[in-house]
Amino acid sequence: MVSARRALACVSHVRALHLARVQDGLITRTQALAAGLTPSAIEHALRPGGPWRWVVRGVYATFTGPLAPIHRLRAACLRAGDGALVTGAWACWLSGLRYAPPPGDVVDVLVGREIDRSNTGFVRIHQTSRLPEGQFWFGLDEPPVPREVVLDWIAPAARPGVIPAVSAARAVVDAIVLTQPQLPDWMPVHRQAALRNVRALMCEAVQRRKAQLDDLRVEALAARRRGSALVRVALADIEAGCRSAPECELRDLVRRSRILPEPLCSRPLAGVRGIVPDACWPDRRLIVEVDSRSFHGFGDAPERTEQRRARLAALGWVVLPVSPARLRADPAGVLAQIEAALQGAQLISAIRARPPGGGGSAAARGRRCSGRGRRRPSAGRRRPARVPAPRRPR
Repeated sequence: MVSARRALACVSHVRALHLARVQDGLITRTQALAAGLTPSAIEHALRPGGPWRWVVRGVYATFTGPLAPIHRLRAACLRAGDGALVTGAWACWLSGLRYAPPPGDVVDVLVGREIDRSNTGFVRIHQTSRLPEGQFWFGLDEPPVPREVVLDWIAPAARPGVIPAVSAARAVVDAIVLTQPQLPDWMPVHRQAALRNVRALMCEAVQRRKAQLDDLRVEALAARRRGSALVRVALADIEAGCRSAPECELRDLVRRSRILPEPLCSRPLAGVRGIVPDACWPDRRLIVEVDSRSFHGFGDAPERTEQRRARLAALGWVVLPVSPARLRADPAGVLAQIEAALQGAQLISAIRARPPGGGGSAAARGRRCSGRGRRRPSAGRRRPARVPAPRRPR
C-alpha cells in the first residue's frame, strides 16, 4: 500500500514537471493539484532547501536558480489567468522598442472585465473592456510549436518560450499612460522633457514600422483621458509627418514664428526621387534637416548626407542643417536663421522669376530699342525757341 502511494506520488510529480517544462519551468497551484499532487506534496516541494520555490501568489518555480525575464513574464500571465496579455513597458521591450520606458520589476498585464484578480508581488493586473487579440513573442531559438498542437491538456495553450502580449500600438500607449506615476525619471514633472520621451517612443514605433499610424490613432483616442494628453500631442505631430522627437521640436519652433508658414514634414520632394527632407518649403525651395547623430553620424551616413545635399544644391535647393542639441540650447537663434534663410530664398526665387533682359514686357523693350515712347516734356516746361544763325554778308 505504501509502495503504491509512493509510485502514485512519483507519477504525479513527473506529470507536474512535464507541465512545468511546457511553461518555462513554472506551474500554478491549481495546475499542480490537477496533475495529481496533494497539498502536502506541494508544501514539501516548497520547503526551505527544496526543489521548488515560491514566485508570486499561487505560482511556483520548479527550479531554485534566479528568475530570468521570461520567467517573470510567464509568472505574470499565469497569475492573471487564461487570456492575459503582457502590456506596457515589458510589451514594448518584447517589440524591440529602444525608447520605451525601462522595464522594471513590475509587469503590467491586461485581462477582461470578467476576471477578478488582485495585484500581487511584481504583477499588476489591469481590467479592460477592449481586450485585444494577443500576439506572441518567441524567446527561444528553436522553431515554435504550432498552435494547433496541444502539449499538455491541463494548459492547452502553453508553449515553451512563447509569451502572449498586446500589439505594439497598444503597448506604446499603455506604457505612457500606465507608467506615468511609477517612473518619474522617464515621465518627469517638466512637461517638455516628458513630451520628448513620449514623442521619441511613438515616432520610433511608426518609423521602424512596429505599429501603423491608424492603429496608433485608434489606441490613442480610446485611451483614458487621465495621463493621455501627451499621447494626443505626439499623435498630432506624427500625423503632420514628423518621425522623430527633434523633428517634432522643429515643428513646434516653426509654429511659434510669425512669418514662417507651415512646412511639409517628411514628404517626398516632387520630381526628386529618393529624398524625403525633414521640413521643406517647396515654393521657396528651402529645406531644414535635423542632423541627429543616430541617423547622420555613423557608418556611411555622413557620406550619403553630403551626396544628398550636393544633389539638392545642384537642383537649386537651399539646405539648412540643424543639430538637435542646438535646437534645444538656442531655439531663438535657430528660428532667426530659418526666417533669414526663408527670406533669402524668397528673394532668390523672385530674381529667378524675372525674365531676362532687365524685366518688363516685350512691347516695352521694343519701344525702348526703336526710340518710340520717349519721354515727352510736360506742358508746363516749354522748349526754348531756336534762334537762327546770322547770315554772312556776301
